[in-house]
Amino acid sequence: MKILIIEDDQHKSKQINSYINDYAPNTKVIVKKSYQSGLKELIINKHEIILLDMQLPNFDIKSGDDGYKFRKLAGFDILNEIKRKKVICKVIIITQFETFGEGEKYIELKDLRQLLKEQFQGIYLDTVYYSPKNSVWQKELKALLIKNFKDLC
Repeated sequence: MKILIIEDDQHKSKQINSYINDYAPNTKVIVKKSYQSGLKELIINKHEIILLDMQLPNFDIKSGDDGYKFRKLAGFDILNEIKRKKVICKVIIITQFETFGEGEKYIELKDLRQLLKEQFQGIYLDTVYYSPKNSVWQKELKALLIKNFKDLC
């Protein structure tokens, strides 16, 4: 089984990758760090599971670079592309924010969760709230993986 992690925060992606490798050591994990590199990877290669951050830079950030424009709802944009291109995969959002966007596009996590369930049925599984201070996110992620991917271990 292949899992794609699309996450720009290096510490968070390491924590998620390490947890997946401990939980499901035979799983191949690919990590991409931006909207563009994540989208390219999921279109070119097949992944059963995508662990997706909601807010991402447009491009990979290199030394002395800012990744161009920061996309506050990049995860939503990626889900739209998955649906539009009919990519077969399941998506779990892993975020450490409780609010997203700004101005008229401002949305709280609970409302975003409901919107994603309505708009991306068959693709979006759920959202895990990540906190580096505790391991609750690991238990929530494990429960989702067990429920939806019994053959993962």
